[in-house]
This record gives sequence, C-alpha cells and structure tokens, in this order.
Amino acid sequence: MKNHFKYIIMSLLLGSCVSVELPGGKVTAAKDVEFSEPGGDYSKIKSKGADRAWQSSKTGNTISYISECGGNTDASLQTLETESLSALNKLEVLKTEEKIFNGRASRQTTSVGSIDGVPVALSLVVFKKNGCNYTLSYGGVEKQFNSELPVFENFKANFKAP
Repeated sequence: MKNHFKYIIMSLLLGSCVSVELPGGKVTAAKDVEFSEPGGDYSKIKSKGADRAWQSSKTGNTISYISECGGNTDASLQTLETESLSALNKLEVLKTEEKIFNGRASRQTTSVGSIDGVPVALSLVVFKKNGCNYTLSYGGVEKQFNSELPVFENFKANFKAP
C-alpha cells in the first residue's frame, strides 16, 4: 500500500509540470543552483520530471524542484502555479502569498485535493530569475503532510537560484 501512495505522490509532483519547446529556443535546466539536500528520512530519487527530487522513506512525501531556462519563459507566476496544481482533483487552495524569494517576486501556495481518490496536500513556491522559471514543491498524503513540512521550509531557506 505504501508503494501505491509513493506512486500517487510522484505522479502529483512530477507529472504536473510539463515542458514544451516553443518558438524562442530550447528549454534547459538551470546551472549552478545551490541547495541543501533534505536529509533525514529523505533519499534522492531519479525523476525525468524534475531537476532533483527526494522522497521520505517514512511518509512517502516528496520534495523536488524544477527549473526551465530559455525558450518561452514569459508565463506569469499565476500560470506557473496553476499548471502545477492542475494534477489535483477537487482542488482547494488553502493559502497563497506573494513574497520575495531569492530576491524575486514569488507565489507560495498550499493546497489540498485528491489523486485517484486519495486526499493529498501540496506546497509550492514559483518564481522567475534571470531568464528561468522555478517551481519548488513539497507534497504528500494529506494526513502525513504537516509532519515533514519543516523539512521543506529548511529546503526553501537553503535554495539559491543563480
């Protein structure tokens, strides 16, 4: 059953952001991003949908980040947020804040919803910096979400986009 939840969470976090090459150039990942790996119960996992991703062996919660540089990076922060939240059914946005993050405007959102009937929660930070779009995400089964939220807060505090 735990593997089923892991699949759901991975689908939620990594399948919600789709890169499409549009006229204007090739989309690439950002270089020289600085961060501290989540540590604790979190282990690095491979993902085609994220630059880096980690999953908790204890809860199945996932932390990841995605960067998209070049190409068409004109999407608004709200559009980036909406694309990431589109994986959730019965979406309910609990909180959205516009804050400065890494010296740039950002949208930081916490929401709940479901995937395949399983209640899940998702926290996002979306921002743009130096021609790149960034999405930092933390998600998991709703009842396990708050237990590792401080791990994501620490990840955010140590994340530096070039």
